[in-house]
Amino acid sequence: MTVQVPSNYRPSSVQVEKLVQLMHDEYLNVSKMMELCGIKHRMTFRENYINPALSDGSIERKYPDQPNHPKQMYRLTEQAKVWKLNNID
Repeated sequence: MTVQVPSNYRPSSVQVEKLVQLMHDEYLNVSKMMELCGIKHRMTFRENYINPALSDGSIERKYPDQPNHPKQMYRLTEQAKVWKLNNID
């Protein structure tokens, strides 16, 4: 089955695009995501990377009904994976 991705999907910012390019298929916690992006300040990372990526549909939560779950993790959505495959430099 082929996943149909809206052709208008695109990461909403340079930061989200960087996050999509660096993430893989598995769930990652915030600390690992920050390490991949080279960001040290958690609040800055949440405001500039995680929140916009969730808003534009680039990443999804492991526990979607519990945003503050102590073991919350994130992974790329199918549309972000397809975008990443089509936009590899």
